[in-house]
Amino acid sequence: MKSQIDEKQHQESGSARPPKPPRGRLRAWLDERRIKKTVRVWHKRQKKAARRSKFSDLIHKLPHATLIGDVLYMVGFWVEYAAVCTVRTTMRAAAAILSHVGAILLMIVRPLAIGIITFLEDLLEPFARMHSGLRHIRALPEQHPDEDARQIRAEKIQYFKRGTKLYLPLVWNALSYVLPVAAAVMLVWVVRTQLSYTYLLEVRVGDETVGYVSSEQVFDNARDDVESRIERARAAMEAAGVESTEDQWDITPTYTLAVSGEVMTESEVADAILSASSDEIGSGTAVYIDGELSFVTTEGDHLRAYLDAVKEPYEDSFDFNRRVEFVHDITLVDGVYFLSSISPYETVISTLNQKSDPAAYTLEEDQTAGEAAETLGVDFETLQGWNPDLASEDTELEEGQTLVASDAKAELLQVKVIERTSEIEEVSYDIVKTESDEYDFGEEVVVQEGQNGQQEVIRDTTYIDGQVTDVSIVKINTLVEPVTEQVIVGNRLDSGMVAQVGSGTFYWPVPNYRYVSRWMSADHKGADIVAPAGTPIIAADSGKIEYAGWHNHPYGYGNYVIIDHGNGWKTLYGHMSAFAVSTGDAVEAGQVIGYVGNTGYSFGNHCHFEMYYNNSLVSARKYFPNM
Repeated sequence: MKSQIDEKQHQESGSARPPKPPRGRLRAWLDERRIKKTVRVWHKRQKKAARRSKFSDLIHKLPHATLIGDVLYMVGFWVEYAAVCTVRTTMRAAAAILSHVGAILLMIVRPLAIGIITFLEDLLEPFARMHSGLRHIRALPEQHPDEDARQIRAEKIQYFKRGTKLYLPLVWNALSYVLPVAAAVMLVWVVRTQLSYTYLLEVRVGDETVGYVSSEQVFDNARDDVESRIERARAAMEAAGVESTEDQWDITPTYTLAVSGEVMTESEVADAILSASSDEIGSGTAVYIDGELSFVTTEGDHLRAYLDAVKEPYEDSFDFNRRVEFVHDITLVDGVYFLSSISPYETVISTLNQKSDPAAYTLEEDQTAGEAAETLGVDFETLQGWNPDLASEDTELEEGQTLVASDAKAELLQVKVIERTSEIEEVSYDIVKTESDEYDFGEEVVVQEGQNGQQEVIRDTTYIDGQVTDVSIVKINTLVEPVTEQVIVGNRLDSGMVAQVGSGTFYWPVPNYRYVSRWMSADHKGADIVAPAGTPIIAADSGKIEYAGWHNHPYGYGNYVIIDHGNGWKTLYGHMSAFAVSTGDAVEAGQVIGYVGNTGYSFGNHCHFEMYYNNSLVSARKYFPNM
């Protein structure tokens, strides 16, 4: 409207005016949105004011509105007053508590502070007095310029004596604090120093120190080693006819506590004890065979080289899974031994190479030489080498004749080769069967498939003269665990297969049957239940197997079972192909006792089933009419 008026005035005035630029669409849209928003806000405020006005009118229309307002005012006033009073009381209580806590802290801290101040005064007073005295002594020449040096010196000495006599109690008072602290520091230092020491045992033979060991256990073991060597030396001397006295074997080592020294092993201490005990003791090498002392020689290095040369042809330095050992455990121990027990090196070698008698073979029947060689598992040339008197393979030998069946060997130096192998083997899985009445009798449902596992088997195979003498398993590493097969076996019987007999229950013996070919009659004692060969036969009721075996009769039952149920009842099952029980076994009702077959007097696979009560034959059809 205003713009139209301005335009009209402008036209009336006749003055020229530049045209107004057109407004953009975006700006026009934004202005429109702002106007709508302003209108919505104004409407909301109007509605809110109207609601307040209506609520105020409603309150004024209520009866006793003024009284209600006064009550609400009084409630608000007293609530505010109570809150103010509570805050003031809390502040006063807190101030009182802080005051008492401060007093208590002052009671605790004040004596401590006084004690610390007194301690510092007692400790520092002698030094303060000393400092003051020294300063006064240095000032004496200035105070007495007319006196000579001798008089000044005498004055200083007199002043020092008076100060010492006067303030000596202060020094003793300070020392009463310093001395306990110094004693505590000294105690800590001594304890830490002593604990840092490594205490050893100093081993002595008489007045001579022979070495140091780390513990009493090492000393005891070394002493036992010495006694063992003495006993072996005494036995060797007695065997050689050499006389000895008891004093010669009296060696008693002792030990005392020491702080430092070079620690020795049990064997080194034993050698030192023996060396210090007698002039008849020297270095040597003991030869133990299978744990027993056999020789003592001074040529230990040569003997080791000889034994290594014996094993060398069997060794392969590139095969780490092959090791070579002597059949007998030969151990060399260097040490100090009695000279009288030392054997010559030649004696040791000859004894180790002493050959055993060759094995003998006695013929059990007349044979040719070739047949005898075949019996021993060798060729004729080898047998002829052992028995030079055999001319040819056709040489006739008589029963009872004895042949040499092996080489004469140095038994003590016999070598064995141990080869370690590793193989991957399958591990069979287990099958776990669980019975369930959710499935028909004999039905099997695999709920978890079994899987074979894998394992690494590490074996040591021992060869002596090329023959395997021992195979031992060193270790088994499981690579893949086997998975157990879970099988559910049905044991549910149809209603017609369960019969009530008195107070008990009887089960149809062949749940997976096809049909009944014959029932009990005048010329037939039972029911013939037809089923495929191998079909399970179950016990009709629990009881004891009276007999399970073959029926010796021309028209017999073949393989049959009789069960005594213990309540006057017995049942018989004939023509089985195989048994699942034995005579004397206790069985449960429904347990498999055998399998359908065609044994005995039979013309097809079936189970002949008979029932007896008090030894009287009863027809099974009476109790199983619908089968």
